[in-house]
Amino acid sequence: MQKLDLSNFFTSQNEDTGFKVLSAQNGKKENPVANLPTNAQKLSVRKEKKGRGGKTVTVVEGYQGNPQTLEALCKKVKQQCGVGGSVDRKTFIIQGDKADQVVKILTKEGYNAKKTTM
Repeated sequence: MQKLDLSNFFTSQNEDTGFKVLSAQNGKKENPVANLPTNAQKLSVRKEKKGRGGKTVTVVEGYQGNPQTLEALCKKVKQQCGVGGSVDRKTFIIQGDKADQVVKILTKEGYNAKKTTM
């Protein structure tokens, strides 16, 4: 389906009144996301306590791919751990000290996950 350029349709009636078809380059720019297979992704899992009011959380970083897939993965990990969490850009946060359990779940799903310390 072609997009129509209506930007000057109402502003200038004296000039060309026809519609212009926008090309993909003139329209919205799409940012291609590198969709790596699950076994090629290197995820780092670490515990973090700083800046969280003394609460310990587990942070998973390094995901490269579709944001909807990341949200589905986070949901699966949260359900299997029995805790809450959230997705923030290309990382997701699991509540509590669940680093070992998260690494086991991610490797079972086919991801290359390693526990790191910082």
